[in-house]
Amino acid sequence: MIDRDKILLMTKMAVYDKNYGETDRAVFAFFRRDYIYKKNMWTRLCVAIGALFLLALYWLQQIFVIGISIQELDVAQSVTDSVLFLLAVMAFYTMVGTIQGTYQYYIIQKRTENYIEMLEEIQLLSSPKKKKRPSPEEDENLDAPLLYKDRIAAERERARPRERAIRERSTPPRRAIPERKRTLR
Repeated sequence: MIDRDKILLMTKMAVYDKNYGETDRAVFAFFRRDYIYKKNMWTRLCVAIGALFLLALYWLQQIFVIGISIQELDVAQSVTDSVLFLLAVMAFYTMVGTIQGTYQYYIIQKRTENYIEMLEEIQLLSSPKKKKRPSPEEDENLDAPLLYKDRIAAERERARPRERAIRERSTPPRRAIPERKRTLR
């Protein structure tokens, strides 16, 4: 017999796969921090090129249009101002890129969680004995892919040594290297 709920869930999953599936899986292959770092590298590169272009236009305008003599120009102050402008623009766009990347990753994470819930529902509907939502203890025994749960566990394991080092605020003690005994051959 055809199960209406199962068909609806499978249709929703097919729509997700068609619209978001490939891109979400490609993004979710990274940890959040790595995804944001990758996006911010492109942001920083493009902003630096754009800011350098604007600075070049500004200095060309100062020299050729306004007519400032190069001998009158305070080069040290001009370079300092240009570098500060470049750093300020890059810092601003790094913050904007971080916020945007975090938001995008959050949205993708929610869509993936929803997809996994649909997989679990289909598994429950496909099982011979129909039962309601599993308890948290039973949830660990499901055969459905647990991409999100596995990723969170891996990220926590990866962060533990770093968190411990931050808490201790000290470097680990160095091990003494034993001296080699010289032997004659």
